[in-house]
Amino acid sequence: MREILKKINEYNQIILYRHVNPDLDAFGSQFGLYWTLKSLFKEKNIVLEGNMDSDLLRYYPSFDKGTIHNERSLAIVLDTANKERIDGHIECCDEIIKIDHHVVVDSYGNINRENETASSCSEIITLLFKQENITIPMNAANALYLGIVGDSNRFLYSSTSTSTFEAASYLLASGIDINALYQSLYMKTKKDLEVVKYIYNHYQSKGKIAWFYLSDNDLKELHITREQGSQFVNTLANYEEFCVWMAVTENKENSCFRVSIRSRNTDIREIASRFHGGGHAFASGATLYSLDELEELVRQLEVKVNG
Repeated sequence: MREILKKINEYNQIILYRHVNPDLDAFGSQFGLYWTLKSLFKEKNIVLEGNMDSDLLRYYPSFDKGTIHNERSLAIVLDTANKERIDGHIECCDEIIKIDHHVVVDSYGNINRENETASSCSEIITLLFKQENITIPMNAANALYLGIVGDSNRFLYSSTSTSTFEAASYLLASGIDINALYQSLYMKTKKDLEVVKYIYNHYQSKGKIAWFYLSDNDLKELHITREQGSQFVNTLANYEEFCVWMAVTENKENSCFRVSIRSRNTDIREIASRFHGGGHAFASGATLYSLDELEELVRQLEVKVNG
């Protein structure tokens, strides 16, 4: 952390980036760093980059993205494995710090803090703060905890380690209310029940692979966004017959189909990368540009599962 803090001290403008199609860890690490840096460096211009239209933003207090000025800038990119997935224009920055927990495919930073064994980027950020005994503001601690919970699936994934609990413990010590956080994350509505009912009535399976598909019309009839549809992926989890389960949702605006892939003990990361995606061993994403590709995706997953 000292190397990062030293670099931050060299710049008046710090721009924080994360990946496109952000999840709780992307937002958690970005907001957690944002609010902590703002408390540490009140004289600096700390700016958030990236699209801010996500439904996930309901979990965070209001914020001001800030304005990028025409001056020397330091970029800190969070939770983003390769440069192509950065949400925002990074060309304006003089130097880049990369902090990430994905398998290393592109060390694009001038400084790279890459730990693929970490449960989340939020875990890495939290432990960096802990090393320097930095006090994390409450809103930042809440964001970081949500990031850890999101990417570890409530500490259930195999990426959870003693370091994960060490980070969670440091955040708990800051006084966060985990009951309130879990309530905000997992409280459901009658609309959610209707979506689950639809999934159970329309899911498909082949061998040990299960998936559900939500077209643009389905999403409209269920009154949910595409992003919300993907968040139901674990509806098909924890069934003995299925080793891999997926949510396939139509993105009409971009003429493609987003696929969220989860697995139990099957490394699906490489297959996801073949379909314009990637991620983690047991939790990855992909993009299809035709539903015809879905059959091939399922076939490759079957081969992998049957080994």
